[in-house]
Amino acid sequence: MSVSQVAILSSGRVERAPAAVPGPRQDRRPVLVAFALLALYGVLRWATMLAAAPAGRLLGLVALALLVVGLGASRASRRRESRPLVLVAVVLCGLAMLPMAGFPFAWFVRLRIAVIARAIGRGLDRLPGVIVPYHGQHPATTHVIVLGAGVLLLAAALALCTPARRLGARRLAAAAVPLIVLAIVPSALSRPQAAAVHGVVLFGLLAALLFAERIPERRAYAALAFVGVTALAAVLITPSVQAARPWIDVKTLSASVGSGTTERFDWSQTYGPLRWPHSGTTVLDVGARFPAYWKAEDLELFNGHWISAPVGSGDPSAGVRASALQRWTETLTVTVRAMSTTNVITAGVAEPPLLRDSDGSFGGNSAGTYMSPQPLTDGDRYEVLVYAPHPSARELAAAGRDYPAGVRVADLQLELPPGGGRSGMPESVPPQTFLFAPYGARRRLTSYGGLSASQQADEVSASAYGPVLTLAERLEAGTHTPYQYVNAVRRYLAHGFTYSQSTPLSSQPLLTFLLRSHTGYCQQFAGAMALLLRMGGVPARVSAGFTTGKLDLGTHQYVVSDFDAHSWVEAWFPGYGWVTLDPTPASSDPALAGHASIGADQAGIEPSHEALPHLATTPKARAAAIAGRRHGGRRAAGSGFSPPWAPIAAALALFALGALAVRSRRRHVTPASRLAELEVAFARCGRPLPPDTTLAALEARCADVPGAADYIRAICRARYALQAPAPTDAQRRAMRARLRRGLGPFGWLRALIALPPRPGRLLH
Repeated sequence: MSVSQVAILSSGRVERAPAAVPGPRQDRRPVLVAFALLALYGVLRWATMLAAAPAGRLLGLVALALLVVGLGASRASRRRESRPLVLVAVVLCGLAMLPMAGFPFAWFVRLRIAVIARAIGRGLDRLPGVIVPYHGQHPATTHVIVLGAGVLLLAAALALCTPARRLGARRLAAAAVPLIVLAIVPSALSRPQAAAVHGVVLFGLLAALLFAERIPERRAYAALAFVGVTALAAVLITPSVQAARPWIDVKTLSASVGSGTTERFDWSQTYGPLRWPHSGTTVLDVGARFPAYWKAEDLELFNGHWISAPVGSGDPSAGVRASALQRWTETLTVTVRAMSTTNVITAGVAEPPLLRDSDGSFGGNSAGTYMSPQPLTDGDRYEVLVYAPHPSARELAAAGRDYPAGVRVADLQLELPPGGGRSGMPESVPPQTFLFAPYGARRRLTSYGGLSASQQADEVSASAYGPVLTLAERLEAGTHTPYQYVNAVRRYLAHGFTYSQSTPLSSQPLLTFLLRSHTGYCQQFAGAMALLLRMGGVPARVSAGFTTGKLDLGTHQYVVSDFDAHSWVEAWFPGYGWVTLDPTPASSDPALAGHASIGADQAGIEPSHEALPHLATTPKARAAAIAGRRHGGRRAAGSGFSPPWAPIAAALALFALGALAVRSRRRHVTPASRLAELEVAFARCGRPLPPDTTLAALEARCADVPGAADYIRAICRARYALQAPAPTDAQRRAMRARLRRGLGPFGWLRALIALPPRPGRLLH
C-alpha cells in the first residue's frame, strides 16, 4: 500500500499511533521555567526596597537558587552513593549566598562565623525601623535586606530540591510560599504604581508554577480562561475591598525581627554638635488629612537659648477666624514606632489627646502641647484633634497686625543680659526681660518691668544683642506688612549662611551664628529667625519635633523616621494663629531631603528645591505632587487604583502567552500527535478535513505554498520511518502561512493560535 494514499482520518478522528509510554519521572523543565520566572519577578520587587539595589547580586542569588533546584533534581542525586556529594554542593550554594549578599568574602573563606553573626545581628537590629527604599546608611542593614531575598529563594529551592519521582502539590506549594513573600513584602511596605497589574502578574506566575504540569492538556484552555476571568474579577473588585488598615501589618511584624532599637530625643536647643539619632529608623506613623510638621514641644522663652517654659499666651483660638478653624482642624491618628517619648506628638495647636489606658491628665508647658504621664513606646496609638493652618502667601499678606493682648505680651518678650559686657555690667547680673512693640509701632520697644520704652531701647542697644536689633531694623525698612518682614528675614537667612551639624558650643550661640560664623543647622536657623521676628514685632516661637515624613499612598499615613527630627519657627498671623515657617535650607537638612519645607512658599522665597506638595489644596493634588516627585529614593507610590486598561491588558497578555505556552507544550511529541494537531488546526481555521482525506491529498492541497507541502511530507515520513527528521520551524511557519490564507486581516492571529510556534525545543 502506498504510503501517500493512507487515509489520515477515520470517522472524523485522526488515526493515532499508540500512546508513548511516559517516563518514570516527571518532566521538571516547565516547573523550572515557572520557578525561574517567579523568582526573577520576586527579586525585581524586592530590589525596590533599596535605593541603589545591587542588581548583579540579586540575580546571582536567583542563579544559586536555580542551581540548588538543579542539583536536587539531577541524575546524580538519584544514586545513593552520590547523594552526600550533592548535599554538600547544596550546602555550599546556601553558604555562597552570604558573600553574594555583600558580606566580605574573606569572612566566608576563613569561616568567621562569629563576625558574620554579629554583622547580621546589627543589620537585624536596625531593620524594623528602616524606611524603604533604604539608602544604605549602614552597610550591614543593606546586606541583611539582600540576604533576606537569598533566604527566601533558598527556602523555595529546597522545596523542589528532591530526587523524588514526582514533586506533588505540597512541594510546589512549599516552593511557592517563599516566592510569594519575596514579591508581596515590598508592596506591603510601599505600595507600587499599578498595584493591580502587579497582582495579576503574580497571580499568573503563581498559577503557572502550581498547575502548569498538573492540568491535562485537554483542559488547559479552560484553566487559562478560569485564571484570566479570576484575575480580571479581582482587579475590578479591588477598589471596593481596600481597607483603611492592612489585614497583615508587615511593619508591626517586622519589629519582632531584631532587638528593636528604641530612639529617644532631647528637644532642648543646645546649638552644639547635633546628637539626634540618624539611622533611618521609623519612629511614627501619622494618619492625617492634611500634612503638617509633627510637634513635640514649643520653645517660647528666650534667655540666650530658646527653652520650653510656661509663659502662656492665653486662649490659642483667640483672634483666629471660625472659617480657618473649620478649614484646618483635623484628627490625627498617631502610632508610635521605635521611639520612647513622654511628649505627645501632635501638630499646630492640639486638644488633649485620647490615649489608651490613660486617666486623661496631661500637662504641657504651652497651650496646645501635652506630656504623657507614662512614656509612649512602640505600638502605642492615640488620636488627637489639632488645628494646623497652611494659609497661602496671599492670605498671609492680607492678615494685618491685629495681635491679641496675650500674644503680644507672651510672644514678643526676650530675656537679654543688660549691657552684655559692653557697658561694664558684671556677668552675674541676671537677664532682664524686654518687651518689643508690635510690627508697625512708632517705637521699637514698649514700657515694661519698670523701664520706659526709651530706656529699654537703650539697654538693648548697649547689650551684645544691639547689632541684632540693628539688623532687624534694617530688614524691616522698606516693608509694609508683617508678612513682608517675615519674607525679608527668610531672604536674609537664605543667602550667605551655611548648613552644618558640626558647630562648636558657644556661650552666645545665636549671636555667633548671625554675626560671625553664619554656620549652623535647624536649631540655629530657627532660633535666629524667631529672634529677629520678635525684635521686628512679629510674635514668634521655636517648635521642635518632626517634619512631615513620607506619605505612603497605600496606607494614607505619613511615615516619619529619625531623619525627620527638626526645629522650625511658628509665627502668629491675625485670623490664622500660629503658622509654620521653616528657614532651614531644604537642600542640606536631612529632615527636609526629598521634600520642601512647609514655609518656603509662604515666605515669598523662590526655593531652589522642588515644588511643595504639602500646600496642595486637595488630597488629589497633594497625591499627584508627591507621586510626581518620587525619585530613585523613597518609594514610587501609586495613587490608588491604576487605569482600568492597564490590568485588563496585563491579564489578556498573560492569557495569550499562556495559550501559546499550552499549545507549544508537548511532553511526548509523536507523529500521531502532529497529525492530530494538524487536524485541529484546519478545523480552528474554519476548514475541517473530511474523514477520508489522505496525506497525499492534503500535500497536494497545500502545494501552492512549498514550505507547507514540505511540512506535511515531513510528518508523513516521520510517521513511517523511525529515523526520519521532524518538520523544521521554517516548514511550520509555512504551514501557518497556508492556514491564514483567505481568513481576512486577523487571519494571522487565528492561524497563530491554531498552529503556534514551538519555542520549545527546550520543552520537548
